[in-house]
Amino acid sequence: MGCASSNQQPQSELTKVMGENLLDSYLQVEKDIWNEEQDAPAPRLGHAMARLDRLNTEIETTLASLTEDREYNVLASNVLTDHVAMIETSDESIRRCLVELEINRNMQQALEHEEFIANLTRKALKTHQLYLLNRKKMDTEDEITKLSEKVQRLQRLYEHQELILVEGLGASGSRSEVELDRIRSYRDTLYSGELTWMEAIKLVQASSVLTSAGVDSWLALQSAVSADSRFTLATETRNTIQEAALNVQTAQSLLPAVSFPYCTSREILAILQILEYIYTDLQIWERYSHATEVYKSFHKRVSALAKWINQMMEDTIVKDVYEVDQKIEVLSGELRSERVEKIKQKV
Repeated sequence: MGCASSNQQPQSELTKVMGENLLDSYLQVEKDIWNEEQDAPAPRLGHAMARLDRLNTEIETTLASLTEDREYNVLASNVLTDHVAMIETSDESIRRCLVELEINRNMQQALEHEEFIANLTRKALKTHQLYLLNRKKMDTEDEITKLSEKVQRLQRLYEHQELILVEGLGASGSRSEVELDRIRSYRDTLYSGELTWMEAIKLVQASSVLTSAGVDSWLALQSAVSADSRFTLATETRNTIQEAALNVQTAQSLLPAVSFPYCTSREILAILQILEYIYTDLQIWERYSHATEVYKSFHKRVSALAKWINQMMEDTIVKDVYEVDQKIEVLSGELRSERVEKIKQKV
């Protein structure tokens, strides 16, 4: 008798919990699932995990490039885990050399030592790139943690729904249910593509803001007098323009089948190369003026690219996702009505 009582307990508990509230329980779990699905946690989690893989690869490549430099290994030996300290140390090396070589506002000295300063700047640019990659990695890891929790919560809701339908109703998969599952699977595929476009848009939009700040810092050099203030403004320009260029580069890699107007891969590489000579260019008026036009042009082209890529997404994948969402809404309503009728008959 004890064993029989134990075996019947789960069903008794289910009956007790649901009973006359079976319909309310079903409608509530349907509502909860619908709310959670609007955030599309599963496709977003997959997208974030793919991004983390890319970042890890880029970090390994950048680190390998840096550690080939013997001087860098000495520099980084005590601060490898502190990327901010690494940046400060590499930047301080440039600042100190500019002062010791008396390069500030000295065209002849700038020309004589430009390759030496450019070499230091290349190392600083790589160090800053490593910092940016690790910052994105940390943000992505946080995102993955939060999305994993959402996916688990949604999975528990699915299990609760299954318990209600199977244990409470003895329901089997209907034609509407099979069709809805098929459309939802297709929607997830579309949404993965939409997420890629959305990430590319965010990167390019951020580049527009960054280039604007970079141009402002570069123009402020005209009225800056002291060596320290000029170095600070030049470094701000270098960092913002570099991050903007790398963002566009990443956006291009996310959408390899899309031909980006306004900013080609070759132009991005040219921008990054110009930054290598930023500290000597600012000492020579002709080069400063040329760099000014380059940075201004880059800002205009990035801003135009941001508008273009957003319009492209609106005209293509957003429409496709909207149409599928409409089908899902109709099918979900039909399936819900079927189940409600069955539940009413059961109760």
